Amino acid sequence: MKQAFLVLSALLCVAGLAGCQTGDSGAYPTNQISCTFTVDVNDAGVTARASFWTTGTGAGPVNLILTAGDTVTVNGVAMPRRNGVAFDFYEAILDPAEQYTFAFTRGDGTTLTGTVDTLVPLAVTAPVQDASVSRAADLAVAWSNPIEGGLVTVTVSGEYLEGILEQVADTGAYIVPAGTLILAADAPTPSVRGWVTVSRSRLGTMDPGLTGTVAVTTSSAVRITSTE
Repeated sequence: MKQAFLVLSALLCVAGLAGCQTGDSGAYPTNQISCTFTVDVNDAGVTARASFWTTGTGAGPVNLILTAGDTVTVNGVAMPRRNGVAFDFYEAILDPAEQYTFAFTRGDGTTLTGTVDTLVPLAVTAPVQDASVSRAADLAVAWSNPIEGGLVTVTVSGEYLEGILEQVADTGAYIVPAGTLILAADAPTPSVRGWVTVSRSRLGTMDPGLTGTVAVTTSSAVRITSTE
């Protein structure tokens, strides 16, 4: 989820043509501010992030820094500012909860919220950590706590792998057919390191008058060695 959050925000910067601009939130009314609220629940814990944007200048997206008394919290926990490579965002480490509520408070005391319910955590149960997996054979992926009628995203990736990113039924099992994973032409050896990741996401609701999205993602990943 963190990668998705970073990529989405970076794309907003690219859309600005001249790079990612930075502005002060206090210079814009709420109806010109867009929010991206995310909660990532994985093996390492729970991380919440928030970013703020505007296109109110008409010159492309502007990454906003909270100023003029504007603040953001999640479940009552302050979210300090983080300096990213392409943009700045706000982040907090949380204890697991049934629900996550982001509160964007303006300098005049007005508060608008975005809320999302948590998801049942999952864990990749196959392949096992550090398994050797032949690209010439089917790769059986399995995970815990499937949700009937739901969807998950199965990703197999690696620096020297042409992998997959597939949205599939949340049944607890998926087969990556033999020959799907391709060794990159510049791979130093026939055996390369990779990752199998399974994730599921859910959108929440934003208060009327607050533009943007709030979402929670739960994910699990295992390291593999991809072989001939």
